Amino acid sequence: MVEIYRIEKGAETWKYKAYDYVRTDAFCVGQSIPIELEFSHDEKEEDLQAVILIEDHKPVAGCRIAFPDEKIGKIERVCVVRGKQKGGYGRILIQEAENWLKEYGVNHIVISSQDRAAGFYEKLGYQLNPDVDPSVYDKHHKQEEKPKQEPSRPKNAPGPFGFTCVLVEKYL
Repeated sequence: MVEIYRIEKGAETWKYKAYDYVRTDAFCVGQSIPIELEFSHDEKEEDLQAVILIEDHKPVAGCRIAFPDEKIGKIERVCVVRGKQKGGYGRILIQEAENWLKEYGVNHIVISSQDRAAGFYEKLGYQLNPDVDPSVYDKHHKQEEKPKQEPSRPKNAPGPFGFTCVLVEKYL
């Protein structure tokens, strides 16, 4: 049976560590994203709001939520450990994150998705919006004074890790 936990200020330390474990397994090990890149834009632990799924006392999935603007919620860093992918955990995770965002009065949810996962979100009622750069909803994007110059590449060309990020969104 899957247990669902919310992480917010004052949560037990093991919940933070469980979420970091899932991210490390899914992104750093599973997709070869360098650990320093994966964790470089994290908020302080006491500011984190996240959902984790635990099965048989083991972390299997997680995501975090953020609020880039009034009435807009963002689901971020959606991940499922490699051995549990395609097992329905992502659907449960997104459903719980949506429920939590609704409790805050959010009526628009955005997700910066890897292009290869966009179909998963579309099955959950999200719409792909290829005309919007998903980074406009990133907290760290808004705080940077001078954007870093990245080598130019054609729109929708895979990035250095074999995917591009696309925006999917849902209005409630």
